[in-house]
Amino acid sequence: MTIKQQKVIYSSSPEGLNTKISEYINDGWQPVGSHTIVEEHRQNRFRGSEHVDTIIKSEYAQTMVIFAEQ
Repeated sequence: MTIKQQKVIYSSSPEGLNTKISEYINDGWQPVGSHTIVEEHRQNRFRGSEHVDTIIKSEYAQTMVIFAEQ
């Protein structure tokens, strides 16, 4: 099969990515491979010299394709 179009869709949450994947599938796109998760930002927070917590911002992505008709 020949790929006609390829697009990478992304979201800041797994739920958001699932919603987008479903919308694209309804429009004729197909997911290819596995999803990916990338850590965009990490911030360690301190109170004085004591580590309190870490805030991690992630991005979830999936490659989608439309195949050319044979």
